[in-house]
Order: sequence, then structure tokens, then C-alpha cells
Amino acid sequence: MSLELMAANLDLQGRADRVAHLDPDSLKKAALRAARDTDAEGLWALLEAYLVTRGGRGARVSVNTLGAYRTGLDTFLAWAAPAGVSLLRPGPNAGFRYVRHLEGAGLAPSSVRVRLSAGKALYAALRWTGACEAAPFLDVRAPGDPVPRWEKRKPYSTDDVALLLRHAGMQDAVIVVLGAHVGLRATEMTTLLRKDLHLDAPEPYLTVTGKRQRRQEVALSPTAIKVLRTWLAATPNYGPRVLTIHTRQSVENALKRLCQEAGVRYGGREVHGLRHSAGTRIYSESGDLLAVRDHLRHRTVDSSEIYVDYARAGRKKPVGDW
Repeated sequence: MSLELMAANLDLQGRADRVAHLDPDSLKKAALRAARDTDAEGLWALLEAYLVTRGGRGARVSVNTLGAYRTGLDTFLAWAAPAGVSLLRPGPNAGFRYVRHLEGAGLAPSSVRVRLSAGKALYAALRWTGACEAAPFLDVRAPGDPVPRWEKRKPYSTDDVALLLRHAGMQDAVIVVLGAHVGLRATEMTTLLRKDLHLDAPEPYLTVTGKRQRRQEVALSPTAIKVLRTWLAATPNYGPRVLTIHTRQSVENALKRLCQEAGVRYGGREVHGLRHSAGTRIYSESGDLLAVRDHLRHRTVDSSEIYVDYARAGRKKPVGDW
């Protein structure tokens, strides 16, 4: 784990411990006050402390998860008061009403699931503090998604990736190869450190900190090596991280702008579509799901099966010459 990441985790753990260290009466009073005043910052401090202290990932909870839960908390609070819902006495149908509201607002089923998880965590935190016993989301289920996984965020084709690289500046080219060749997620790109690039190894690779803070090695293609060497040589004093942009939104904006310049469709693919390009190409060229699993660092081969569908979608239909 990098020193930067360790510092962030210690800071997170310190904030959580300051809340968890309160005596039961003080913790309860703080929660009651935050809920009564609909104090978003106060409620977030309690929720964050609960996730770190009692959650399955503890202090290793990811930045993405925390960000999603914070957004979920803010979304729920914005809905609750106008909907006549008391935080401490939400009523038996509040959870169902909230999910129906999210569906009516047009959120994708996956987004509804994340918001629902945040709502469940909020009330778990309030019960932890002793502020209330309510569990309005206990029996609430997010709707199923009728759209197959492979119909969402499709991969960029090999020709699309080549076109993006022809139009890309040096840093944009790094983003493209980190996604479409190495298979990194946007957040993994922004947190990648220069010291974790091993371009002179007999078989060049990089070491990435992925989901659940797992550190894994990923092989580099000749194209990725060339792009990375060019970037590192041009930016020797740019700090410990590979990229100069450090947020997922900045990466998304950069790729969207590049797609517009290159005439490549961005919508429905976004940054994660580059990762899908890597997995699809590996499976198309090797027919080996284990190779996809290893390169994309999936926990199980089940997560890799989607690339069979992506690869098949690009093939000629069997009835094409009938």
C-alpha cells in the first residue's frame, strides 16, 4: 500500500474512531441532533464511522464506495422532508416509497440499488447509535434490470481505439492505453503511481491497487509501453502519480473530449468501455476466459463471461449468407 493511500486510510480511520469512541449517551445525542436538524454533515460523520467501524471492509472501504454512499445520503435527505418522512419515525412504507421515487426519477436499476444500499446503511448507523430502531428498508428490494449486461457500456472497437490514439495528446493517450490495453478502471488510473510502472522488466508490467485494495500485477502491451515511456520522459517532475488529473470526473471529461475530436462515439461506452475493449480483445484473440479473468483481475471467471457476449456480438451472424 502506498504512503499516500496509507495516510488517507489513517485519516479516515481517525475520523471514524473519534465518533466510535464517544460514550453511548453522547453518541446517541449526536445522532438525535443530526437527525432532528437534518444535518447532512453530521449524519455523514455517523454513517462514515459506522461503515469503517462495523462495515465488512473496515478502514479499507474504497473511495468510490464512500462517494456513492454520500451521494445516496444526500439524495435520501433531499427526498425525505418534502415527502413528509421523519428520519427517526419514517413509517412502514417509507422505504418502498423512496425506491418508487427513484424509479420514477428515471434512475437505472443499478443506481437504485446503490441508493438503496446507502439508505440501509444510514438506518443501520442510526440503530448503532441507539437513536432509533427503525428499519424502513428491511424488506425493500431494488427492481431487476431487464437490459442484459452486455447491452450496457459496450466496448470500443479496435479501430476506435486506434483512432483515439491517433488524435490523442500524450496524457490522453495514457488514459486510452491504461483502459483499452491494461484494463484499468478510471479510479485505478487516477491513483496509479509512477513507481508502480516496471517498463524495464523482462516482461514489462505495472502494479495496480484495485477493488478491496488488492495489489496485482498487470502485463503491458508494446503500445502501452511506448505511450507510457513517452509520457514519463516528457513529465519527469510531475509528482508521484502517473496522471496529472486525479478525479474520475476529470478522466471522463478528457476521454469525452477526445472522442468528440476523433469522431468516436462516447455515449453508452464512457471510460469503462475501454476496459471492456481490453477484455473483449483478449477473449476474441485467445478464446480463454481465464486470461480475461487474470488480466482484468476479476475475483471469479463468472465476471469474465460477459466478454464472450461482447466478442460474439462482433462476429458475423450465422445466417448472414443464407
